[in-house]
Amino acid sequence: MATATVLDIASARNLIARYATFAGCSGYAIRTADRRVFFVDQAAQTTELHNADIPALVLLGDVNTAERQHLADTLAGGFAAIATSRQHLEVA
Repeated sequence: MATATVLDIASARNLIARYATFAGCSGYAIRTADRRVFFVDQAAQTTELHNADIPALVLLGDVNTAERQHLADTLAGGFAAIATSRQHLEVA
């Protein structure tokens, strides 16, 4: 019997995501459950924002549930990374 341990992925329910612009770039602003803030641009480049960066962030509107889940998957490394990241796989 094979046993797999799957990485703990942040649930989309724990993310607060808004459409936003940061320094003139369009994308998403995300606040995680541990209260860190990230900006994800349209090219899927993720930037962690700090207090000094907040004045350049403009929040525009709410992101729907499906897009929030997609962002959570992207932050976890993408679909392929999630599917292939099963560590400690034992085969008997």
